[in-house]
Amino acid sequence: MIGLALGKKAVKHGYKRAGIPGAIATGGAAAVGYVVVKRALKSRTSEENVDSAIDTDQIKSAVEEQGIGAVTDRETLESAVDEEQLDTDVDMESVQSEAEDEADEIEKGSENDNSK
Repeated sequence: MIGLALGKKAVKHGYKRAGIPGAIATGGAAAVGYVVVKRALKSRTSEENVDSAIDTDQIKSAVEEQGIGAVTDRETLESAVDEEQLDTDVDMESVQSEAEDEADEIEKGSENDNSK
C-alpha cells in the first residue's frame, strides 16, 4: 500500500507540473523506483516486510530530480533506507548492486513490452 500512496503523491505533483503526461511519467517513475529499492532490500535481508525501513518521500524526490537511475545511487539508498528499522545488518554495497540488477530487469521488461 505504501507504493500506491507514493504513486498517488507523485501523480498529483506531476500533474501540477506537466498535466496528464507529467502525472503518468512522474507517478510511474516514483512507483518503479520504490519497487526497485524494496526488491533489492528484501533480497539482501532476511526480512519479508521492509516497507517501514524505506523513506518513500526520499525515493520520490530522488526519482523526480535525477530519474529512475537515482535509486541505484549509494547515497540515495543510504538516505532512503533506515537500517534501524531492520532486524539485520544491511550491506549497502550489496543492496546497491541488487538495485542496479532490479532496475536493469525492469528496464528490459518494459523494452520487451514496448516491442510487442
